[in-house]
Amino acid sequence: MLLHISDTHLGKREYNLDSREEDVYNVFEQLMDEAIKERVKAVIHTGDLFDVYEPSNRSKLVAITALKRLRSAEIPFISIPGDHDTPKRKGTYTHKLLREVGLLEVLSDLKEPRVIEDGVRVNIFGSPHFPTSSKEALKDDLAHASPREGRNVLMLHQGLREYLPYDNSWQLQMMDLPQGFNYYALGHLHSRKKVIMPDGSLLAIAGSPEIMRREEIDDWRRDGKGAYLVDLSKEEPNLHKVDIEVRPQQICEVESQRLEDEVQSLIKELRNLPRKPILHIILTGTSMERAKVMKILSRLAEVTEHYRLEDRTVLAKGIRSDVRSMGANEIIIDYLRENGYNQEEISQILQLLESEEVEEQLKRFAGL
Repeated sequence: MLLHISDTHLGKREYNLDSREEDVYNVFEQLMDEAIKERVKAVIHTGDLFDVYEPSNRSKLVAITALKRLRSAEIPFISIPGDHDTPKRKGTYTHKLLREVGLLEVLSDLKEPRVIEDGVRVNIFGSPHFPTSSKEALKDDLAHASPREGRNVLMLHQGLREYLPYDNSWQLQMMDLPQGFNYYALGHLHSRKKVIMPDGSLLAIAGSPEIMRREEIDDWRRDGKGAYLVDLSKEEPNLHKVDIEVRPQQICEVESQRLEDEVQSLIKELRNLPRKPILHIILTGTSMERAKVMKILSRLAEVTEHYRLEDRTVLAKGIRSDVRSMGANEIIIDYLRENGYNQEEISQILQLLESEEVEEQLKRFAGL
């Protein structure tokens, strides 16, 4: 049995809150607990272990402490670097530092698999993230992945066209994947996916184990967050979802004239939750004085970890009152919604815009 995890983004500090950084560490530790409890033969991590390629000492300490626990339980941690893990210029992957002290293994050569014995020989192949500009090099690299006797696993951190059908957002199509593998373990997308391939093999995207942005809330409510337990005892893999506890998040659309009543209702509703949630409030209707709005919303501080306001109210002339104060992400989200994109597509587009390679593409465009 393997535990497939991905996109843990250690060190991510949403809304610049200590508590949100701790939430990210907490789910990582829960995953390590699960690996030890299930006595898995290995943990496979398909990229973006850290949120940035030069992680803080705090995030490195969390990783070291957790990986030491796995090592004590004799469970190898097998990883590939994702785009967030990859240095923008010449530099050293943090993965390599952790490998030097014996806390994890890094796969980078598709010619040589890491072999695990689990009642049957399991050959684990892995490749680091390739940017969109290197699609052809990625395909050439995949040509070296030749399945061996036993069960075969391929680890990748890439965008699939089937889920990211936008220019410069994908590097592979499912048809590009080499044949003969039993389990295709993917990272990069933050939503869980599972596809049975025509030959009976399984492709799975583990997703992020925490809610990393608002656009993931619907996916979390539908599919949960966590990891996959992968049983390779038979030729056709068997997948079991592992759901873990995350801080709840909620989106509330409130009409401005009912704001006071709605806030009182929310306080009653949220007071008994085991953990304070993150609350996203969308204010609609006619415009109100901002100071008054914020004073009413301040009552939520006692029952939420954090609340955010998206003001969509309209001034007398029909102009949105919030446009001047909207952030770039909010403007993008608004535009996409108005043009018919669904929540999953919006999440995928924002994830693309936040990726490391977008910055590199912009630099090349500008001639820097």
